[in-house]
Formats: sequence, C-alpha cells, structure tokens
Amino acid sequence: MNAGPEPISRGKTLTVTGRLTRADWDNLDYRGYTNQPVRLQFRKAGTTTYATIKTVYTSSTGNLTTTATASEDGYWRWNFAGTSTTPAVKATGDFVDVQ
Repeated sequence: MNAGPEPISRGKTLTVTGRLTRADWDNLDYRGYTNQPVRLQFRKAGTTTYATIKTVYTSSTGNLTTTATASEDGYWRWNFAGTSTTPAVKATGDFVDVQ
C-alpha cells in the first residue's frame, strides 16, 4: 500500500497503489490474486472512520492502482472483503499530508 506523492498540494492527483496476494500452497509462495474487487478507503486526520471512495479490481498479477483527488490530510488504505477461500484483509493506512 502506498499513496503519493507526499506531501501533495490540495486539489492535485494522488496515486494509490498496492498488491493483493494469497498463499499458493502448490508452489509454497504468495501469488497475486486476480480480478478481485478491493475498496479504496479514506479516513480524515483526527477521525476514526474510513469511508469507501471507490472499488478497484486487481490486475492479472494482483496489482492495484488508481487515482484520487487530494483534498485534506488523512489516511488511505485498501480493504478486501474476502472470498470463500481467502479471508478479508485491510491494509494499514498510509498518511498523506495535503498542503
């Protein structure tokens, strides 16, 4: 999970990236989880609740990338709801300073 550039000017475009992986027990490593919906969420600095901004689907390698407009200081994270074979996971929030 990474959101940048940091710091960023108010109203500019922020790029948010990440990767969703899961265990591949046949090869004993982690592989990208393809075509999965993952929610991009934002939490304003000084608050405790995340709001979903948009849903993005993982690429064929499990990568995630999208853009958003920087409007205020806060934390960005990816939130995957899980499937019948893979548990839900939330990335640690990445703080972005908006100037």
